[in-house]
Amino acid sequence: MIGLREGDSGERVKFLQELLVAAGFPVGTSGIDGFYGPSTSRAVLACRRSEGSNATSGTSITGAAGKQILSSFIKSVMR
Repeated sequence: MIGLREGDSGERVKFLQELLVAAGFPVGTSGIDGFYGPSTSRAVLACRRSEGSNATSGTSITGAAGKQILSSFIKSVMR
């Protein structure tokens, strides 16, 4: 998922969206559609912020973003 950015599409984006939804961050009314649009960006940012990030955008997945998303997902599974 690292390297993804808004505008991308495909299976890797679906995987990202599945992680976000499972962690409690909806990806918009289209759901898990494999398109990294504004709704997915908002979910990425909300997820990162919930993990203590000072990020101001969710338009791309860096190493730090990937770690924060996975951490949030793991916490949701462990509840």
